[in-house]
Amino acid sequence: MYITSYALYFYTPENYAEWRGKSDLEDRVSVLLTGNYLIKNENYEKMKIKVCGIANNRNLSEIALLQPDYMGFVFYPGSPRDVTVTIGQLQLSAIPPAIKKTAVMVDRPLQEVPDLIRRHGFDAVQLHGDEEPDYCRELMNHCEVIKAFRIADSLPSDIGLYEGNCNYFLFDARGKYHGGNSIKFNHAILEGYGLSTPFFLSGGIGDTDLEYLRTVDISGMYGVDVNSRFEISPGYKSVKSLRQFIAGLRTKLNS
Repeated sequence: MYITSYALYFYTPENYAEWRGKSDLEDRVSVLLTGNYLIKNENYEKMKIKVCGIANNRNLSEIALLQPDYMGFVFYPGSPRDVTVTIGQLQLSAIPPAIKKTAVMVDRPLQEVPDLIRRHGFDAVQLHGDEEPDYCRELMNHCEVIKAFRIADSLPSDIGLYEGNCNYFLFDARGKYHGGNSIKFNHAILEGYGLSTPFFLSGGIGDTDLEYLRTVDISGMYGVDVNSRFEISPGYKSVKSLRQFIAGLRTKLNS
């Protein structure tokens, strides 16, 4: 296989022995982008990675180069990562189309959301407040919808009402803020998860959780959401730590 994309490096183990140079391939396949390892591996890109709470242009560009699946921007004045006023200064156009730009909001008036989505080209919204199922369903006409739930000792009793009214759930720890609290909840709560809506695991996930995430097998788990544990300051992530985390997670999933 001839590597033509830096991103493919993360999907193959370091000791993979079947790499071949361009000289080993016939001219007609010299632009091959994926090799037999990636094609054969059923876990390729199985777990999605969402980096949330980005509030700085330089950081935005650096994180985009790491190619997470989602990048989140917070529209909530109560958050230290709020970009409500500064969103026009962020170069969202620098984010490749393959990365889903996500607007994170808390109980925002429904009539305001479609315009915000269109104006800034968001691919998804993450709802972190007490939004009702009808609210979520309406926004599915405009983009992908992720409904967040803050977990203490159990899943919310009304979570079943949201089935079919959003694309994904996100399970975060209940804390002082609507996300970004750097605390975990007991993941055993999710054992035997029987709902049809896939979910993101969130809440205090950091680089020390890499080994756990490499082996965890929770039914319905679609991806992980990371934020405060990778921060140098609110809204500014350590690119080095994120790079190691993303590479480590994706490499293990494909080994």
